[in-house]
Amino acid sequence: MALTVSARSRFSGPSTPALIRAAGACTALGIALSITEYGEYGRWITVAGVVLLLVSLHRYGRSGPDAPILFELSPAPRRKKKKKKKTEALEASVAEPAPETAPEPEPEAEIDAKR
Repeated sequence: MALTVSARSRFSGPSTPALIRAAGACTALGIALSITEYGEYGRWITVAGVVLLLVSLHRYGRSGPDAPILFELSPAPRRKKKKKKKTEALEASVAEPAPETAPEPEPEAEIDAKR
């Protein structure tokens, strides 16, 4: 009786986010132990946590780039230009200019009287 193992079910270790969390916790624990009477152990736990953090971040970066984000807007649909209809009245008013009515200047005597 032969035992076969699929390559897909191969154990590849903990997931990368779990490894990053564990490395951060290990580093924090090592720093906390460094300020107590267990400073020797804290130093080595901190170094192990930082090395584990570097390995896990390298593994996270090697997992491949994300799909590129495209910041392109789709072109807006073009609007049809509306044609203006000219009526006969409009054409007549355009052909005959309106008379200009400018106010007549006040005589100087009236201006002096108002002051």
